[in-house]
Amino acid sequence: MSEELVPRQVVWRRQYREGRYARHLSRTELNKRIRDVLLNLLHVTPDAMVGLRPVDEKSAVWMEKWTHVLEEMQLRYGPYPSGFDRDVLHSEAFPDFASDLAKQAAQRLSSLGLRDRDVFIKFGKREHMEPLYESGILRVQPASFFAGRDHNGAIKDDELILPLSFVLSRDEVLRFVANPQDVPHNAPEQRVDVHLHSPTDYWLYCGTSFVEPRLFVDFEADACVIVRDKDSFRQMLLLAASEALPGTTMREGPVTYVDPLLPHTTEIFVPLAKYFGYSYQEEYRFCWLPLQPIKKLVNVDVEIGGLQRIAELIVL
Repeated sequence: MSEELVPRQVVWRRQYREGRYARHLSRTELNKRIRDVLLNLLHVTPDAMVGLRPVDEKSAVWMEKWTHVLEEMQLRYGPYPSGFDRDVLHSEAFPDFASDLAKQAAQRLSSLGLRDRDVFIKFGKREHMEPLYESGILRVQPASFFAGRDHNGAIKDDELILPLSFVLSRDEVLRFVANPQDVPHNAPEQRVDVHLHSPTDYWLYCGTSFVEPRLFVDFEADACVIVRDKDSFRQMLLLAASEALPGTTMREGPVTYVDPLLPHTTEIFVPLAKYFGYSYQEEYRFCWLPLQPIKKLVNVDVEIGGLQRIAELIVL
């Protein structure tokens, strides 16, 4: 007789109860985690509908996290919808994925036949995207710029600090202390918050290779430049930046998104890492670090040359 198949969500709930890693979060922190997980499950379909991401290996990770936050809420407040008040999703403005902007973006991008990772896309306002396309004029911002209060939720982030948070039982505490005999037998769990810091401000230029209409909405963009020849763009950018940003070291690559409760490692290069809530952006980043630490930098304008040969401008 074959074993009865157990639904994945049941397995995930059981696994979470065995290692309740979010139990130390405050209600506000748990609300934020719920919102971040949900935002990473949503996308705008080619026919301009709001839905969940297609089921694949990547979306399954987010479905598991979603099941875990539902289980944490149930353990605290009882069966759904207990505990789900307005603050869970509306403590910050929620992107309007059903807007006219989203519909225009879905229709336009779907007509281009682009594939993820085949292109490099820079989203922004038309007033900035036209000069980028026509003359290659772009602005390299310092990491400290993105912590500004006037940015929306998709942009605002402290790019110099990456927070991690854990809760340790007495047995786990014993593995980290030099004097385990001094730890009381009834010692309570300990919350540990760790902040990984970049030793310096740095410059960065970022875009994405993810062909996703919702990014127009997230970035409040009405235009984008789609670079089809990524190698040529990279060479043009690095050549111009070597003159505009002398005395720096350059690093580039896809951003690593770090779940603060479940990091795979603490050996993280902060300039190429971000809080997991931004995972849906699938950012690719170019970073320039000064040779000596500098607390606060200013933006630098760079002109790499027109992109007409290697890119196209999309205006909604």
